[in-house]
Amino acid sequence: MSTENQADPVVIALTELTGEQYADWVEKADGGRGPTPTASFERAEMQELLAAIKEREEAENRLSQAVAQVRARGASWAVIGRALGLSRQGAHKRYAGAQRLAAPSRAP
Repeated sequence: MSTENQADPVVIALTELTGEQYADWVEKADGGRGPTPTASFERAEMQELLAAIKEREEAENRLSQAVAQVRARGASWAVIGRALGLSRQGAHKRYAGAQRLAAPSRAP
């Protein structure tokens, strides 16, 4: 008999649960930590994803620093927005906080 035609007993059991029973099962999965959403992926795939996320965060940090630098030299939000493919308002909303963080603190 082919295993392709056999249903997974866990799937069958889960489909017979009520909504409340299923929610309880999910909460108790993995020792109470809930189901692991990445469990169906290979370790190498997840490492590649996490590496890409880290690279994106680093690029976003560099971009924020660059925006703060050109703002400090007098570039308008309209010019920055145009370079980023955003409106001046969009650029300001996204990067004004980075500008404040990059500004040198003033001693009283």
